Amino acid sequence: MTNFKKIYLIGAGLSGLSAACHLIQRKKKITIFESTSHAGGRCRSYYDKSLELKIDNGNHLILSANKNFLNFCKLINSSDSINIYKPTFNFYDMNNKSNWSIELNKGTIPWWLLNSKKRVPNTNFFDYLKIFKFKFCKPSDTVADLVGGQKELYLNFWEPLTLGVLNTPCNTASAKLLWNVLKETFLKGSEFCKICQPKNNWNETLINPATKFLEKNGVSINFNSLVKGFDISNNYIKKIYFANNEINISKDDTIITSIPPNGLSKLLPMHALPNEFNTIVNIHFKIKSHNIKNLDPPILGVINSLTHWIFIKKEYISITISSANKLLNFNSEQLANRVWTEVRQALSLSQEKIPEFKILKEKTATYEQSPKNTDLVKNLCNLPKNLILSGDWTQKNFPSTIESSILSGKKSIEKLLNH
Repeated sequence: MTNFKKIYLIGAGLSGLSAACHLIQRKKKITIFESTSHAGGRCRSYYDKSLELKIDNGNHLILSANKNFLNFCKLINSSDSINIYKPTFNFYDMNNKSNWSIELNKGTIPWWLLNSKKRVPNTNFFDYLKIFKFKFCKPSDTVADLVGGQKELYLNFWEPLTLGVLNTPCNTASAKLLWNVLKETFLKGSEFCKICQPKNNWNETLINPATKFLEKNGVSINFNSLVKGFDISNNYIKKIYFANNEINISKDDTIITSIPPNGLSKLLPMHALPNEFNTIVNIHFKIKSHNIKNLDPPILGVINSLTHWIFIKKEYISITISSANKLLNFNSEQLANRVWTEVRQALSLSQEKIPEFKILKEKTATYEQSPKNTDLVKNLCNLPKNLILSGDWTQKNFPSTIESSILSGKKSIEKLLNH
């Protein structure tokens, strides 16, 4: 669409920021509308008054295979704000009180599987051969369909991996989506599985540098601008409606939406979009990292527990529980106390009294990444001709992650300029 007149971007989450920054890189202008008072969406940091700390809204596990993330950091000049750790995945089993690690080697031949100290306890080399079932899986297959019978490996590898990557339990998670991640990471070796984390917080690594990049190039974000609807005629969007005003849109103008499917369904009610979502719960405990035993990388997976992942920050410990719809109505005090008991055990902390804490529940963190819902995304068609979709969920072959958010923004601009 090389003859476009104006470009409107709806949503200043990470995919929206990616789209805007990649467009600015091509010397084009854009108008951005964001419904809230801040940029970043789920990937942001803020000062919490009750904890008197700046905390991340949520946790994200980035690997060195995530080239779009790393390239975006270069574009917005934030590469120096990232710590890169060795490709070791540490775990703690709450039942038998044991620590163990998965340690990958360089190259595509998985020599680490021959060393019992570098693989999941009580498993052997042949257990891992079932991974190749994923290569030939059907679009309708779930992770459990392929590896559900492997007790030790299922519980200690497939389940935490699937929950962490897809935020969806194995019995409903798309095996195809997980395979597309595995073949770009674990199957390529340690150089593609180094763990990347922000030195301070996600705002300093992604959101602030991106907004500064936009401001430097004369682009500002219109905050508190909730889009209420579209006027669609002859398969073109003719108007964008806001609470107190509207904008006329010509056929040569382009609208890029960077919003989740539950938001988009209100603007495009005639289209079938995923409407099943999974919660992510994060609990932040205020405790200095120097009070914790050294852990490299500073991330711990926890097995046989309510807690899934522990992220050790400078001034707090952050807990992630994926696919957590069942916890939405759980009493906050009881939840925090139960999780703190697990954290104390996993990290060998002497502090019995629960520290100050903050519970954040992201109710629609991702859509349920099942075969049924991924089919809905893949079959989405007959959109208005001057509309382009962006957002982590629009990447048909990859799960909803930071990498997919950034990639979707980049691809939306490529589509805009090449159409």
